[in-house]
Amino acid sequence: MFRLPSPIEVVNNHPFSFQFWVKRDDLIHPQISGNKYRKLKYNLQQFPDAGKQGILTFGGVYSNHLHATAAACHHFNIPCAAIVRGEDHHPHPTLDYLRSRAMNLHFVSREAYRNKDQHPQVQAIQALYPNYQILPEGGSNDLALEGCKEIVLEWMAQDCNADYVTLAAGTGATSAGIIAGIRMHHLSTRALVFSVLKGDFIRHQINQFNGEILDDYYCSDEAALGGYATTTDDYLRFVSRFEAATGIEVDPVYNGKVLYGLSLLEQRSFFKPSDKVLWIHTGGLQGKAGFADKLKTINQTPL
Repeated sequence: MFRLPSPIEVVNNHPFSFQFWVKRDDLIHPQISGNKYRKLKYNLQQFPDAGKQGILTFGGVYSNHLHATAAACHHFNIPCAAIVRGEDHHPHPTLDYLRSRAMNLHFVSREAYRNKDQHPQVQAIQALYPNYQILPEGGSNDLALEGCKEIVLEWMAQDCNADYVTLAAGTGATSAGIIAGIRMHHLSTRALVFSVLKGDFIRHQINQFNGEILDDYYCSDEAALGGYATTTDDYLRFVSRFEAATGIEVDPVYNGKVLYGLSLLEQRSFFKPSDKVLWIHTGGLQGKAGFADKLKTINQTPL
């Protein structure tokens, strides 16, 4: 059922000057794919010994984490619930899927969600599940890092000697795991991390996960376009052209920002033609549904 190790493919017809490969974590599983599989793996493995009755977690209405958690809990027959940032919608591709997998949903305002560690509404919801394992937003914790480190072991076993490895960051846990794996195995590969959120806090998160201040990787919010899930017409055209040329489907929230970030670096002559770049495709394609109308309009509009 799970396609592991995830394959590494040469990216053909890409718009960059360097040599480009992709590790297709998006192909691990139809619903439990990408970095979400990596983060959930050990959290779910330890669940039977934790003495808990279920899992309670957090995310937005298009959350890849909630989608994967609902699928995994359904697969392993674990009760699950989520505190969701935003309002309920009917119909809605992600929320409808969560309900189809028996995930209990509790919607809170963005303000309450931002202050979820102290907000009375969020605390009251958590009190409804006194014996549930709390899984952080994005599934990001120490067990998640252990799963993400395995990405490095896989590409080493697949004889992929890349100069750079690149990926998107929302909480920084996947990047932290990969950076820790690179350091653990003394690789010369340098990580290029593109934050999908505006601000420098992703670097702080990565360093906090690893327990030390690191400066041997690149981290930037230059591809975030001002904030989470923000796009422009030019950016969406760029993503659509990449998909059409390469045959690789890309979500605009995470992986599209990686490709856009690489294009910005290339404009500054960051890469040499001999450089080998490995892109970790972290999945998240279900979140593309939120951009269906925009992408349709973009693709129908002449340049």
